[in-house]
Amino acid sequence: MGSTSGIPGLLYASSKITRPDILDTKTFFEWYDEEHIPELIQTSGFDSAFRFIDSNPDSERPYLAVYPTKDFSFFQSDEFKGMKSLQSDKLPGTGAAAEVMESVSRFDKLVQVYDPTKKGPGHTKCIISAQMKSTSGPAAEEDIDSWYREEHLRLIAKSEGYLRTTRYKLAFSAQLPPPAEDEAKPPVWLALHEFETKSVDLDKLRELTTSDWTNKIHETTEGIFIIYEFAKDFGTRDLFHGVEI
Repeated sequence: MGSTSGIPGLLYASSKITRPDILDTKTFFEWYDEEHIPELIQTSGFDSAFRFIDSNPDSERPYLAVYPTKDFSFFQSDEFKGMKSLQSDKLPGTGAAAEVMESVSRFDKLVQVYDPTKKGPGHTKCIISAQMKSTSGPAAEEDIDSWYREEHLRLIAKSEGYLRTTRYKLAFSAQLPPPAEDEAKPPVWLALHEFETKSVDLDKLRELTTSDWTNKIHETTEGIFIIYEFAKDFGTRDLFHGVEI
């Protein structure tokens, strides 16, 4: 993997309750907001966290939490691995999070911040999470990166309510509890498009971003695209604001 010291990164964790018979959403969010997230942002690796909820009520994993870090190497530290809140008196049964919920996490390196509005933290009302990978082999992954940098972000920035985009590249992934069989790795690229509106007009967005290059990219990629509504933020509420990369 090479040295990751000093490289900014992101923990992106989507989750669901697997035992709704004993764990309700109120208790789930209390555990997240009062124990799990506070423990994370009190470490040396995190000073901000954000929670979102999928706009689709039938989503497989409706809850998303993202945690930016200034140093990706924190994810390999004993401090990160030794966190205690995955075992909690707030959770039913034995108190083990793995027994009542499922969480799929991706650990990413920051590759780009595109922030034409420069409005700063506190304005985001929803995000589009766009995970993409090439179906034409590893060499074509760089085509996706070039498309974002040279065309796509400039076009999506014309959307009503658009704020900014942060982009990431997958380093590794994990699942809690561990899957019974090998799970496919998440897509290589992740983009979080932030909007100051509570919803996004997808028809207008597609119209604004349609181009020959976009059509070519979509012919040779697979993706996971989800609109999440903002739920809560924590700490300094800083998702790489002011970072030039």
